[in-house]
Amino acid sequence: MVKRFIRKFRTKELSTWIDKLTFFRIFVLWTSAVVIFGLLFFVFSGESSYLVYSQSNEHVSTMVDSIYFSFVTATTTGFGDVVPVGFFKIMSVFEVVFGLILLAFVTSKIVSIKQDVILNEVYDISFSEKINRMRASLLLLRQNINKVIDKAETNSIKKREASEIYTYISSFEDMLTEIMGLIGTPEKHQFKKVVDPLETELIFNSVLQTFERFNELMQTLDKQGFEWRREVTISVVHRCLELNKELFDRLNSSKSLPEKKIADLNVQKNKAVDMIKIALSHKNKPLQRKLL
Repeated sequence: MVKRFIRKFRTKELSTWIDKLTFFRIFVLWTSAVVIFGLLFFVFSGESSYLVYSQSNEHVSTMVDSIYFSFVTATTTGFGDVVPVGFFKIMSVFEVVFGLILLAFVTSKIVSIKQDVILNEVYDISFSEKINRMRASLLLLRQNINKVIDKAETNSIKKREASEIYTYISSFEDMLTEIMGLIGTPEKHQFKKVVDPLETELIFNSVLQTFERFNELMQTLDKQGFEWRREVTISVVHRCLELNKELFDRLNSSKSLPEKKIADLNVQKNKAVDMIKIALSHKNKPLQRKLL
């Protein structure tokens, strides 16, 4: 169990280290390895291990040629004009393996960058679709509320429609929760997006318009004498108000919109919230109209 944990930790640590490697770091690492191996070939050249020119059979005696051989070996070019003898053959194998590993890092990095670009584009599309879907859902909710208001005003509303205002408010709560994920503080994630100012303004306007529709619905039902208040309904409305408060707190702290625009939205929010609270504080009136 402990060995498995250590193995996983080391694998994760190695993966993190590889992810942090940039092309510049890989180049510096590769260049350093070439120079170091070249110096080793030059410094430890002796009677049993040395580099030799293949055509003249003379020992390589210059540092430049040693580094040249190291470069040719690391790139797996292998011109054959300089060959290793003795232990230098094993060193050359290690250098080839090291060069191939770094080449694999470069290839992996290129693929990773390309993959990140594709994923980023996909996430952009998905994020935009999510915002558009949210605004469309809020619009559809307001349209449904308007239908209930029209029916209430013409006394053609069914009892179930008046008493199940909870369904609409519950849907609104789910939407507010989803909006919290969009407007929230960005996480430290490369694909985490921030809603731009225009979309932020449109979303908050949609939220406020929905609250206003709910307020009008409550007032209409009260005016027509329809009973709609239930404990579960009032509880959901309070949760929506809390979510709305947190949304505006994030908006105020993020300063993603001009101060004047934020101030205007806060004024609209306070007005809508006050009207909702007033509607909640009223007691149910006796039914004055017959429900279908």
